[in-house]
Amino acid sequence: MNIRHFLITSAIAGITLAAPTRTQALQSVYTLTNDASTNAVAVHVSWFGHLFSVGHVPTGGKGTGTGLGSQGALALSNDGRHLLAVNAGSDSVAMFDIHGGLFLRRTDVAATGKMPTSVTMHGNLVYVLGAGSDDLTGFRVHRGRLQPIGTFPLSATGAAGAQVSFVANGRYVVVTERATNRIVVYPVQRNGTLGTAKVHPSSAPTPFGFVERSDGTLAVSEAVGGQQTASALSTYSLGRDGSLTPITKAAATQQTAACWVAVPRNGRFVYTTNTGSGTVTGFSFVRDGSIKLLDATGVSANLGAGARPIDFDFGRAGRMLFVLDSGNDRVVSLYRDPQGRLWGPLDRASTPDGAAGLVAR
Repeated sequence: MNIRHFLITSAIAGITLAAPTRTQALQSVYTLTNDASTNAVAVHVSWFGHLFSVGHVPTGGKGTGTGLGSQGALALSNDGRHLLAVNAGSDSVAMFDIHGGLFLRRTDVAATGKMPTSVTMHGNLVYVLGAGSDDLTGFRVHRGRLQPIGTFPLSATGAAGAQVSFVANGRYVVVTERATNRIVVYPVQRNGTLGTAKVHPSSAPTPFGFVERSDGTLAVSEAVGGQQTASALSTYSLGRDGSLTPITKAAATQQTAACWVAVPRNGRFVYTTNTGSGTVTGFSFVRDGSIKLLDATGVSANLGAGARPIDFDFGRAGRMLFVLDSGNDRVVSLYRDPQGRLWGPLDRASTPDGAAGLVAR
């Protein structure tokens, strides 16, 4: 959709759009270059949706030069003061302090399992998914340093882990496994280590990215092996014992390769990027945690010729959506209106080939 056409039409119809606040206007967007020789975090600034590239900060490790096939290659701390970045080509994770939203200072680089592709942080705990070693490596942050606290296996060898994330206010760590079609829930012990996992079958094949809504509902994408127009999104409720109960099972996106998932701040909507279709699909939440398509076609935004959208994230206020388009080597910005519709792309900033991961604040 064209944002200029939208604004003109809105004015003619007498619709008044709420003016963005200052915090909505200026936002930082971070991506990972994933360069095979010198990995770095690329810093971009968004001003009312206009994107500007600020610079690159080395991670102290190497990337792979190709897509990571994961959600969460970058992760922010709860307070937005720290950034974690995986070095998938040198088996390590880097930690940065964030100053003024723009300036990064690397404080540590720590060894992880083989080919780390996803990282998560809650409080002073960090967990890294080793996609090549089928494990999770845990750390405790102390004075800007990453102190190892243990390594914990996934549910099987060759699991092809896609994402790791803390949920339920840090009480659990969840991992999606593409090859086993499983969602694995680990309780977090008082000492920060992980307890015995509960293993749950995915509602559809190839679970990939997921996000937790403020009420604890999990929304998990299912790429269904990349089959044409077969992708889906499922929602689950998480029990106090770590059990997952399906709410909506495999709601069709009608698109191909739905992998990454994002929820705006108000929690009324949830979106997937469809790498095989070059589109974004939006759903609205119902009170019980079930979902329904915003658009009958499954297309809430079409990113155009050659687009292969992967990682994406909403800014702080939940109105600006930033998408990493791996097909055209760019980050694009879109605007979400109160009804959940997406308008744009408004602007774009170049990224290197093979870039991965995106977080906004």
